[in-house]
Formats: sequence, C-alpha cells, structure tokens
Amino acid sequence: MASMITVFTRRGKRIEILSQSELRYPRLTGSRVRAFCPIHGSDHQRSLSIDPASGWGYCFNAACQAKVLIAEWNPGAAHQLLVANASGGRGQAIDQEGPTGSQTPPRFRWLSQPEERPSTVSVLSRWQEEERRILQALEPTMQAALKSSSQGRAYLRERAIPLEIALTGGVGLLTPTIITRLTRSKQRRLLQRWSGRLIFPLQAETTRGYIGRTLAGWQHGMDENAHKRLLERLGRPQRWIKTNPAGCFSLPREQLAPQLIVVEGTFDRLALLAAGFRANEVVALAGTALPLSWLPAQVRSVLLALDGDEGGREAAARLSAQLREQGRSVSCCLMPLDGQGKDWNERWRLSGRAGLQPLLDSYRRLY
Repeated sequence: MASMITVFTRRGKRIEILSQSELRYPRLTGSRVRAFCPIHGSDHQRSLSIDPASGWGYCFNAACQAKVLIAEWNPGAAHQLLVANASGGRGQAIDQEGPTGSQTPPRFRWLSQPEERPSTVSVLSRWQEEERRILQALEPTMQAALKSSSQGRAYLRERAIPLEIALTGGVGLLTPTIITRLTRSKQRRLLQRWSGRLIFPLQAETTRGYIGRTLAGWQHGMDENAHKRLLERLGRPQRWIKTNPAGCFSLPREQLAPQLIVVEGTFDRLALLAAGFRANEVVALAGTALPLSWLPAQVRSVLLALDGDEGGREAAARLSAQLREQGRSVSCCLMPLDGQGKDWNERWRLSGRAGLQPLLDSYRRLY
C-alpha cells in the first residue's frame, strides 16, 4: 500500500496527496497521464487519470473514485493543503497511521521504490523533457506568430503591454497551425494542450521551462476579469498550464541584479518592464512559490511585491522568513486595497504609472 497523505477540505472532501514516484507504470494518453491506481491497488487497468499541468487527478474505478494531487507537479497546492489541515483550518490531516495531532505540516513519508519505479519516473521525465524541448525549438516560430496575430496583439493591448516588451521578454503564441505543421504525431499530441496560448519562457534551476495563458474565448474589448469569468463558466480550458519543471519568468539567473523585485504574475513583470524597470531587476514567480536554491548568490536584497489577496500576503510572509534565513535583505510592498487593481498589471492598465507608485516608492528605498 502506498503511504499517501490523506487530507480533507472544509466540505469534507477527501484528497490523497501522492508522490510522482508512486505512480505505477504511467503512460501519456492524449493530454493526461494514466497510471494504475496505488490507492485501491488495481492491476487490471490504468484507472488513475491525472492532468500533468495542474497535478490533479482522479480514479474512475467505481469502487475507488479517489481524488488525488501529485505533490511534485503542484507543490504550491500540496503545501497549502498540508498547512491548512495541520493548523485545523480545513479539518485534521491524517496519514496511514491516523491523525497527526501536529501543529506543523506533516512531512512527506514516501515508501521506498520497488525496482520498477526508477523506469516509471523516467517515462514521465522523458515526456516532460520532450515537451520542453519542442517548445524551446518553436520559440522563434511562436514569436513570429504573435507578431502576426491580431488576437494576440489585441490581448496585449488590453493588458497595456506593448508588443515590443512582450517579444523582448521571449513571449510567443502557439497557434493550432504551428502544431498541425509538426511532422511527428507524438509531437502534435504533446503540444495539443498548449494550443491557442501565449507562451512565456521560464528560467528553472537546470533547464528552461514554460507557462501558457489560454486565449480561448477571448474577444476584443474583454478584460482579464471578464475572460476569467468566461472560462470558469465554460469549465475549460485551464487559464494557465506549466511544464514540469517550470521556473520563474526572468532573465537567466546569472544575469540578475543584486537588488530584485519579485512579483507573482508574468503580466506583472511585463507591466513593470513597460513602466521602465530594467529586465534584470524583475522576477515573476509565475505563482507564489520560489525555490530558494533558485536565487543566485549575487542577489543581496529582495523586494517582495506580491498580489494583495490572502494568498499573496501569506506567500510574502513565508518567503520573507525564508529569504532572511539565507542572509538576504528583504522588504515588502503590500498591494494597496484602494480598488485600483488586484495586481500590478491591472493597476498599470487602469492607472498607468500612478498605479505603480507604491512599488516605485518601495524600490527607491532599496538604494
């Protein structure tokens, strides 16, 4: 039996947090990963279906129907679930031995791997490496597609991002036409979930990752909030998907300045670049997690300028403590709750440079 960690949501829904290495004989089928379910122990069919972009999956065996989260594919969600459960916020976390009773997040205790597991992991690794390799090879083609796409250019204008800023940052557009021109069916299948997305290159520790923002359903004049509501109403596709590993939206790590501004979203970084900040000064997490080993030694001070919602404030507090433990100087710029936007890109779109004034003031104090 796998030593998964079981947590419960506030509404009582049970979720099993698994390690990638616990997936038994995974196989890429379309845009999903299928594996034998380690929860009920089926050896007859790959009943566990997982979306590799989000890490969430389920077992369609009628006797199991487990909902799962693969920790390595969505570490932010796994961390939040564990912290919330351990603190009693969403019920008490339990593992195979019963309630933890602990006020700190339970530690992952994965089982030792049977002999076939290393090859299991390598199957996923090869697929993920191939996905990143194809996206990297297509970067010039995707940038050309963004330049020629009226929809892509209009979307950037709606978010007040000049096309030149986006292109300099390596942003491209993966159109269905680009995918159909690929000669190998496996490549077309791998990239299908990326079709119709703005693609942002990310800097991981040892490789290059990507994150994609869907333009499905977007129309001229529709702002990001209206588009989000449309996608939620349709139920698909996901607004954002990532490769594994992903990384941060920035210049290569060795080129970063000693003083950094760290924001959440890719469009937040583009907004700051449009406002005149230098490219080596701004890093976008593409989420709220920052692997501390990612920051190079030359970075001495960090200004955390995350979103103004609860998740952003919690992440700022967590990252502040972690960065100070590394001996770095840390400052925080809290997003004003003045109705002028929930993130820096929205404030830039609505108010221009005036919307970024709190961040500008905080940055000046770094020098």
